[in-house]
Amino acid sequence: MLTRKKRLLATSGLMLIFSTPASAESLEVECVTSRPCQTESTQQPLWEIGLAGAIIYGPDYPAAGQSHTNQIVLPYLIYRGDVIRAGEDGLIKAQAFEDERWELDLSLDGAFNADSDDNDAREGMQDLDYLFGIGPELKYKIYRADDEQSKLDLKLQARAVFSTDFSNLNQRGYAFEPQLRYEHDNLFGREIRFVGTVGPVWGTEKLTDYFYQVDDKYVRPGREAYDANGGYMGTDVGFGLVFTLMEKRARLFLGGRVSFHQGAENEDSPLFIDETTYAVGMGFAYRLFASDKKASGG
Repeated sequence: MLTRKKRLLATSGLMLIFSTPASAESLEVECVTSRPCQTESTQQPLWEIGLAGAIIYGPDYPAAGQSHTNQIVLPYLIYRGDVIRAGEDGLIKAQAFEDERWELDLSLDGAFNADSDDNDAREGMQDLDYLFGIGPELKYKIYRADDEQSKLDLKLQARAVFSTDFSNLNQRGYAFEPQLRYEHDNLFGREIRFVGTVGPVWGTEKLTDYFYQVDDKYVRPGREAYDANGGYMGTDVGFGLVFTLMEKRARLFLGGRVSFHQGAENEDSPLFIDETTYAVGMGFAYRLFASDKKASGG
C-alpha cells in the first residue's frame, strides 16, 4: 500500500511496522512473524504470542527526497486458522479459497505516519497520517519445487486506503499492486529463507493527491501549485533474509528495497524529488507462548 515506512510486522490489532500503502511488502518485514516466511519444516502452533520489533530507514513517502528512521517494539499475536489468520502476511487475512494454483484472500495492512516539519519539500503542509488498507489479494502459484524449498508466486493486490490520526478517519483512494515473489528455504543448507519481490504500483487520483498535490494555500517559493493525477507510482524491488534461531523460538530479519519512480505519473510535482529511493531494515520476533495444538495448514 502506500507512503513512507515499512511493512507492518503484525498482530491482532496492534500495528507494528509496514511500508506504505503504495508499496506493499516493500521490505518484507512481515517475514519475522509470517508463516510463509518461516523456515521450519514442522507444523506451526495454532496460535502464538511473543515480542516483535523492527528498525527501518527509508523515504518519507514515494519519491521523497528525505529519509528517516522508525523503530518499534510490541507484543504480537499470530493465529493460524483454516480461514481466518492474524499476524500472517499482514495484520489479518481471511482466506476465501485455495487450490493447487490459485488462492484468494482478504487482507488488512497498515503504514506509519510522516511529519511534514521533518521534510523540506513538505514543510508547512499537512502531515501524512497513519495509513491502512484493506482489499482482496489473488495469488497464482507459478512454481513449486519438488522438495518444496523454493516457490514463485504472482500476487494481484488491490487495496482501499484510509488515513487516520486516531481522532478521525479519511478514505484516500485505491492502490493496485501486482507483484512477483520468490522464496527459497534452507539457503546454504541452513535455516535461512531468502525472499525476493518485484512489482509496480498504481494509485487512483485521490491517493496520489495525498502524496503529490499542492493546493494554493501551500504554495511558496520553489513549491508551485500542482494538481496530481492518478496512475503509475513506481516499481519496488525488495529482498529479505530470515534467520531461524534459538531452537525455532526466535527469528531475525534483514532486508532492503529499491524503488524506481522513473516515468511516474506525478514526476512533475514539486513534492516528487528522487526518482530512485532506498530503504533498509531489520526486525526480530521472539515466541513467548504457543499452543500445543498445531495449525492444520502446517
